[in-house]
Amino acid sequence: MKQVKIEKQVELIAESQGKERKIGLRWGMGLIFFIIGLIAYMDRANLSVVAKPMMDALNMNKVEFGLLSSLFYAGYCIAQIPGGMLAERFGSRKIIIIAITWWSAFTALTAASTSYVVLCIVRFLFGVGEGPMYPANSVFNSYWFQKHEKGRAASALLAGSFFGPVIAPGVSVAIMLLFGWQGVFYSFAILGIGIGLIWYIVGRDKPENHPWISEKEKVLICENRSITGTEKKTAPWKMYLRNIRFWAVGIQYFVVIYMNTFFLTWLPTYLMEARNFSLKEMGVAASFPWLAICFTVLAGGAVSDIILQRTNSRMKARGSLALIGFIFFVIGLYFAAYSTSPWMNVVWLTLALGALGLPIVTSWATANDLGQEFAGSVSGWMNLWGSIGGITSPIICGWFAQEMGWNTTLLINIIPIGLAIFLWFLIKPDHPLIPAEN
Repeated sequence: MKQVKIEKQVELIAESQGKERKIGLRWGMGLIFFIIGLIAYMDRANLSVVAKPMMDALNMNKVEFGLLSSLFYAGYCIAQIPGGMLAERFGSRKIIIIAITWWSAFTALTAASTSYVVLCIVRFLFGVGEGPMYPANSVFNSYWFQKHEKGRAASALLAGSFFGPVIAPGVSVAIMLLFGWQGVFYSFAILGIGIGLIWYIVGRDKPENHPWISEKEKVLICENRSITGTEKKTAPWKMYLRNIRFWAVGIQYFVVIYMNTFFLTWLPTYLMEARNFSLKEMGVAASFPWLAICFTVLAGGAVSDIILQRTNSRMKARGSLALIGFIFFVIGLYFAAYSTSPWMNVVWLTLALGALGLPIVTSWATANDLGQEFAGSVSGWMNLWGSIGGITSPIICGWFAQEMGWNTTLLINIIPIGLAIFLWFLIKPDHPLIPAEN
């Protein structure tokens, strides 16, 4: 009997390894998340694309227009933790469907707004709608992917998000020329509803509940994922808040998104003011850093998973990659500040933002590792801090640029990276925040 049992185990492992080399249903749903991330990020970026005609139509000045972005992040920020907890309680499928429908409706209402006050309320509620997306995706990943696949799983949604700024100007301007600035929001609202409908048909909370999954893939996932229980529990927030590692993963992500938002908000202005690019040249030059981060997020997730399989160390697989990313970010930013050639400056900025993709993707994989069955709550906490970085970065970096110049602003931004590097040594990603026996 013992020999038969061993043979069955060997057979199961062989089947599992064979299946791993094929594209399973879970990776198809990863592709849907790539598209969801792409649409979500373009929904955000479209506001800056239509800025001029929209400001003229609604009689807004620059300060009033800038407040719209801050209101989005305020709504996005407060929805992070509740979004993660709701996904843990009611399942990622329902929460993601509600989120997509919600933010698509408010995308359409952005175009329909006829007064500034109404527009402010709409953009705040639009942010509330997008807030649960990333935490709910973390809950989905914890049920659908094996322990050594979480890097690649996290990269699907992130890569879609970072591909958005690459294509948003071209696509949205083409729509605007055909249908006016309101047409941009209506078009993307329809796209959002469409991808939400696809998710409603294809998405499920767990592989055990999906009618299309093969038995082999279901066994493979269930045997190798982090989550073992099915009982719904509430995250132990009191224990989390007393844990320095919980604070470390959140605060380092504040630094990461602070830097990312600096590029998102100020890169076009920097290239034109400090490097004298024309509007047309800027459109080309600004796309290279975003292409780089899109690539490193995709490749970084895969490399992290490979390292984890070979070393069984999450500090090496997640932490080391994050530290390498921070170091190259500093190198890129430093040489960009001292570069005398405009295009060499773009090369160094491409290196910097591309390198930032490594701590971004490994942060999400780590939040999933630390949270286990409470991945939604831990991810929501981490992205809450990231949202605060998104709110503060445009204001602080804008003030630095105005008072001290662009090159000084680049060099000052190197300083917080030292804090983020230090915090990664406190996170200890090899150990969940709550030990399994608890």
